[in-house]
This record gives sequence, C-alpha cells and structure tokens, in this order.
Amino acid sequence: MKDYRAVLQTLFFLPDLYLVGGAVRDILLGREPEDLDFATSAPPEETIQLVESHGLVAIPTGLEHGTIAVLIDRRPYEVTTFRQDVETFGRKARVRWGNSIEEDLARRDFTIGAIAMNAEGRVIDPFGGQQDIEAGILRAVGDPEQRFREDYLRVIRAGRFAARYGFEIEEKTMQAAREAAPQVLSHVAIERVTAEFDKAFAAPHVADSNGAPSRFVRYLYDLEILQRLIPEFEDAHLLLQNPRWHPERDVLSHILKVIDLAPPKYRWHALLHDIGKKDTARWKPEGWYSFHGHEQVGAQLIPRIARELRLPNHLRDEILVTTALHMVPVFTKPTPRAIRRFQAEAGVYLPALEALYRADAGDRRPPESWKFFEPQPVPVRPILSGRHLVARGHRPGVEFGQMLQAAFEHQLETGETDLERLYAAALTGLEAGKQGTKP
Repeated sequence: MKDYRAVLQTLFFLPDLYLVGGAVRDILLGREPEDLDFATSAPPEETIQLVESHGLVAIPTGLEHGTIAVLIDRRPYEVTTFRQDVETFGRKARVRWGNSIEEDLARRDFTIGAIAMNAEGRVIDPFGGQQDIEAGILRAVGDPEQRFREDYLRVIRAGRFAARYGFEIEEKTMQAAREAAPQVLSHVAIERVTAEFDKAFAAPHVADSNGAPSRFVRYLYDLEILQRLIPEFEDAHLLLQNPRWHPERDVLSHILKVIDLAPPKYRWHALLHDIGKKDTARWKPEGWYSFHGHEQVGAQLIPRIARELRLPNHLRDEILVTTALHMVPVFTKPTPRAIRRFQAEAGVYLPALEALYRADAGDRRPPESWKFFEPQPVPVRPILSGRHLVARGHRPGVEFGQMLQAAFEHQLETGETDLERLYAAALTGLEAGKQGTKP
C-alpha cells in the first residue's frame, strides 16, 4: 500500500484534505493501515475537475454520497466530500455537503474512528478518540442509541472492534448495544452480518494481547445475536463436557478456544465444528453430557446454516467435510486401510481438516491419531479410471460408474495398486451388483 503521506502530498490540490477513519486509528495504534480514505471540502464535481486537471484519473464511484475514486499508480483511493446528516432513517440518510471536517467526523460510529489527519500530521479529534485509544475504550460518537438506530450493523461492529483491539466497550455504549440487539437481524442484510464475521475471523490473534476473535463471538452470544443467527448455539454455555477431554468444560467455551487456536482461514470451520452437540446431548450421571454422533448431525446442519448465512459454496463444502470427519482420528485405529479411507473422504480438504484437528484440543489427542494426516505410499485417489475401461471395450453408463466405484473400494480396502487386479475387482463388483450381493 502506498504511504498515506505520499497520497496526501499527491492530492495537495484538494482543499481541506484529510486522511480519515480507520486508517488514522491504525496509525495511532502503531499498525499498518488497511485502507486509505480521504475527505475534502470540495464538492464531488469540483473534486473530479481538480483531479483531472492535475493529470490523474477520477472515477465517480458514489456521486450521490460525494465519493470519488482517484487512481494513483493504478491504485484507487476514495475521496469523499464533507457531509452532514439532514435526516437519518436506518442505514440510509439524507445528507448535504458539510462545511468542516468536524461536521463530517460527527457522522462516524465510534470515537476511535472519528479522527482525521492532514498532510502536516495535525490530528483533528473532536470526540476524544485518541484518549479512548490510549485507555482501550470503545465509545460511540454522541448518543449511542442514535448511532445504533442509524445503522444496526454498528452493534455488531462494536464487538468486532473491541475484539480486534482488545478494547472494553464503554458502559453507555454497551447498554445501548444490548437494547438494540433484538432489532439487528431484522434491520441488517445477512450479507453484511456475514461480512463482519469474515473481518473478525481474518484478524490475527496475538497471544500476548487482549484482542482475540473469540471475543467477537462471545459478545454476539452474550447479546443473543449468535443464537438468533444460528439457533443451535442456544444454551451452549450450559452443555457441560467430559472434563477429561475438555477442561474448559462447556461447549461454548470450547468452541471459543478452538476459534482462537485455528488459523484465520479456518475459523468458520472452528465455529461450526461442534454445531451438532446441542441436538445430541445426553446427560450422564457423572455430571456432564455425551454427544455421540454429533459430527454427523452437525454435518447435516451445515448446508442449511451456510445457505442462511450466504456462505460461498466452496466454504460450505469444506466445512461440511471437516465437521463430518473431525472425530474419525479420535475413535478409529490408524490402520493403513482406515487412513486411506479417511484421506479419500477428506480429499482436497485434508489440510483444512488437519488444521481444525490441531486447534480442536490437538495437544490432548492420542499421538497415533496424527498418522491419519501423514502422506500415504498408496494413492487415495482412484487408480482405475474411465479411460482404462474404455480401452477395455466398456461404454460409459450406469455399469461404468458401478465398476469404477467397486475398483476404488477395493483399492481403499486392500491398498492394491496393480491396474489389472483393480480391473478384476471392478468386474467382480459389477457381477455382484447384478446378483444383489457384495463383491
């Protein structure tokens, strides 16, 4: 990313130009800014004219909002005219162009993001954002109830920011979030909610800091947003587990721990890997629940959950496999046959499954269980293929698929790699299928 000072200098011709929002927050926190956004007193038409007169390209990406994208070294940077709210109704608002940066900052959600900086490094901070950053506090700008009514997604964003930076949510802001929580999912598109999970899960977890993605999930659980979003999380904190395997005791605490231990790209998998435990919980006299078959029940729930959350298909498919198979290495003896079958079922998702297994109490798993993830001398993909059958005079059809399946089953069961023997197994399987018996 281009240095923000260089961009400010390049756009020197725009009047009252400031770096605004999250970039200023990250700079004050000593972090690398993710995105650079700017604000100016120039109306959008004037911004376009000034940009083009200085040999740069201006793209009117959101004229109704006063936003122009300026290309610098082929990278777009958004420049937005100062705005002032005239009327607000949910996420939408009627605005007019503002006269000052202070008016523009007053529209922001939290004080830590209501800060601006000019090319000389002068900080504009009318709401005490720097003080809140130093104190580790997340506070709404102005009236928190009004801020949340303007856009109910801000209730979720509060939890994400607090989790990412390890901040505590200021009391009045937290109370307003609790009161607004029941309205969130009826006012916010599910795609925007899921995007907040994506952002929270993408943030790095620093072991020696208070920031952790699990704090975001716990916040949503405490506000009962998570349970409204995914009903299977209802009362997860009451489902006690066998302390021998789960010293964290309850299901919710376990899931939160796995989320923090999982690599960012596998945190959705961690969130949902035990989603079947509520439906399989059976009380035991020892003082905890058993959850026999929870992985299969959970896998059956994944398509519905993924559909409701608008998760991409490739992520849905990967989570389904990792949920269904994550207990196999725990309860299955790692024979060559079992390992081949496990890796064949995992397919391309084996790395995801291993990452989840490692995060899911991997330090307490039987040492021999890790053999399930070791490279195998015998391929776990079919050796006999359709072209081999065609070469032997067979035509594609129903029997074609039956033969390939029979050969692959034989390969997994025995470790056979000889093509002719696998073809013989295919013929045996076809004949057995005709007679209604097992090969």
